[in-house]
Amino acid sequence: MSSKELGSLLLILGTSIGGGMLALPAVTADLNFAATTLYLVLAWALMSVGALAIVSVQMRFQNDIGFMPLARKTVGRLMSIVTLLFSLLLLYSLLCAYTVATGDVLHTILGYLHINLSKPLALLLTALLLGSIVYRGIGAADKLNRIFMFIKIAACFLLIASIIPSDHWPNLALGHNAYTGHGFLVMITSFGFGTILPILGEYLHFDRKRLFRVTVLGGLIPLVLYLLWISAVHAALTQDQLMTLMNSSHTTETLLQQLIAITAKPVLQSFAWIFSAICTFTAFLGVSISLLDFLSGALKVKRTKRPKLALMALTYVPPTLIAMLAPWLFIQALAYAGVCCVFLLIVLPLWMWVKCRGNK
Repeated sequence: MSSKELGSLLLILGTSIGGGMLALPAVTADLNFAATTLYLVLAWALMSVGALAIVSVQMRFQNDIGFMPLARKTVGRLMSIVTLLFSLLLLYSLLCAYTVATGDVLHTILGYLHINLSKPLALLLTALLLGSIVYRGIGAADKLNRIFMFIKIAACFLLIASIIPSDHWPNLALGHNAYTGHGFLVMITSFGFGTILPILGEYLHFDRKRLFRVTVLGGLIPLVLYLLWISAVHAALTQDQLMTLMNSSHTTETLLQQLIAITAKPVLQSFAWIFSAICTFTAFLGVSISLLDFLSGALKVKRTKRPKLALMALTYVPPTLIAMLAPWLFIQALAYAGVCCVFLLIVLPLWMWVKCRGNK
């Protein structure tokens, strides 16, 4: 696997294994593990098929990067406008959710370090810091994301290992089998790496084998980690704690506090801090790159190594303001993003793929 291929895979994983992963124990709190597994595998299958369709269509139209140009070429101008609206809703919803999550994590960490900073300022600070990395271009984001991802994966397994001694495995049989549309939409969003695939196609010089390889692995690895993560958390927390988590207006912060309470040793607390922080940071980076690239294409702004400041402002100001004014939107924003994902990353790619096949 080449360096760029590894970097692309890690960007996909960073986009998937992020704030959505922190939300999964909450939205599946009232389900038993068998039902959770069934719905999660279904979400993975749907999103993986859509992702492979995106790669196939992008390979055919290599000079038209992004969902809007691809939609215009395959399903018509009207659907390209619909794609514009859904793309903006999806990417702004995701960035809003991850801005809330990064602010919550930073606020919690600073609190344990006895540094007093209001939540709105914590949100603003994380947006400025991570946005400055994105401003340096996808190469800089790739390099930082690689560091984050290796630390994240190590912290994830160490955290799961630290939770397991507190686990009560019979807890996984508790809950019900009933379908919950709200939770399933968050599961869909947790595999929403398709948003970054068009720009990765260009980054990998449209090498078919490498693109398909990183796409398949980029879906399978999160599925395995999600199942391990949910099982460890659900087996460790009581039903009352899970219900508190599900009903919390600050899901990420509540989960972090609960995990710290379970992993009482200071060194294990560090794993919880590191994992939660990097989960949100990498997701923030991946979605930021996707939104910035989409706005550049939609507004027909010439791609340069460093984006224009006006484009950066259009990317970050709206979600940051919403996150500061309504921080309770984390789970709701992920659910709204899930609705957009169904169209943009499943229905539309398959429709475009069918059109391409029909025009051969």
